[in-house]
Amino acid sequence: MRTSKINIGTKVFNKKNQEGTITIIITKSTGYVEVTYLNGTVKKEMAFNLFDENGESLKATPKAKKQTMTISDKVESTKQGLLVVNNHHHDSLVDAYMEALNKVETENTFINSLIDTFAKASIGNGRISEKQAYYLAKFMVENNI
Repeated sequence: MRTSKINIGTKVFNKKNQEGTITIIITKSTGYVEVTYLNGTVKKEMAFNLFDENGESLKATPKAKKQTMTISDKVESTKQGLLVVNNHHHDSLVDAYMEALNKVETENTFINSLIDTFAKASIGNGRISEKQAYYLAKFMVENNI
């Protein structure tokens, strides 16, 4: 197990290669410290922005978690896009959905009725409800439309 390099009195360098010393450890777990630099300035720094005398980082840079969209996230996003049609103004997203839905051939009368409702709403004749948008979005996501 590697011991922590975050200790009071440790000589450190920031990204501008300014030399300083750790004077206070604010939080050791996250690596938030106070550094007094040779020019007399005192700054609060994150340990991943500091390097030791060997040029090694005091703490590994935090990795951003990759967020993958779940099916329900995709459905919700598509549903919100479909509901834009109710604003009754020309929108490229609505046009893209309409173009994709025009190519759909299904014998499911329920889905066909939802597509018709969306088409009517896209030309200003009516609205699509949240429930209708949900089922149409679910169909689109499940069928990669």
